[in-house]
Amino acid sequence: MQKLGRGMLISGAECTGVLRVVETVQDVIALMKTDVSNVILFTRSASATTVTPLFSRIKGVVCTAGGPTSHLAIVAREFDIPCVMASEIYYDGNLDLQNILINKEGEIFLAPA
Repeated sequence: MQKLGRGMLISGAECTGVLRVVETVQDVIALMKTDVSNVILFTRSASATTVTPLFSRIKGVVCTAGGPTSHLAIVAREFDIPCVMASEIYYDGNLDLQNILINKEGEIFLAPA
């Protein structure tokens, strides 16, 4: 598997799912109308309060900012979903809709479909 990056695994355990990039409120609203049961959200904002309504339905979240005390990390712990914070991503392609694996060390890999 190709390694995409790594960060701090703040909560949850290893998981696999489809990465969905969320950059705007409109992205969240669009996802709320779909089945997100196999989705791992990708956001750049650790204070992304707008994504929390999806937390009861998603598999996990990856964020390029923040740390263990960020709002996003605290809410993810409450929902016991895998949450990787302060992620460094080494992938220069389109991340949206990629199948990924988050392991227990906070490493992020492309995963087979």
